Amino acid sequence: MNDESDISVRFAEPEYLCAMEKIYTQSFYEFQPKCSIEQYLLSPRTWALIAFVRIKGGNIPAGYVLARNAADEAEILSIGVAPTFRKRGVGSALLTKMEGIAHIRGARSIFLEVGIYNQNARALYSKAGYQVIGQRPNYYKKATGKRVTALVLHKNVEK
Repeated sequence: MNDESDISVRFAEPEYLCAMEKIYTQSFYEFQPKCSIEQYLLSPRTWALIAFVRIKGGNIPAGYVLARNAADEAEILSIGVAPTFRKRGVGSALLTKMEGIAHIRGARSIFLEVGIYNQNARALYSKAGYQVIGQRPNYYKKATGKRVTALVLHKNVEK
């Protein structure tokens, strides 16, 4: 990848579900069992974006974000980036696009949870302006059965 212009983000269509589930599994195998992206999308207020990276003339699925709007708030339900494309701007591109769409849909603020030990994700969110506002003890369950605290993060998106 040369720069972020190699990344495109768009609304996820049904034909992208398998690619999104693969990225989900690669991203969260330690925290939770593979969950169907379709289950998340059953809610009428939930929507998904998928990021593609252009390599040698082809578009490769690189990441996704699932979000939900409720009243004047939005929540990031899940965001994942394929290991090959981490730290290359994919997560930032997904967040930027998601925040804009959430705002257009009426959100004034966005919330999410992140594992307390997930330093890469925490760095992404911090760089994007998210602030820690609380904790959820024993929120995530690792494959080993160990429970992990989640941090609750918040960002205002009023423009």
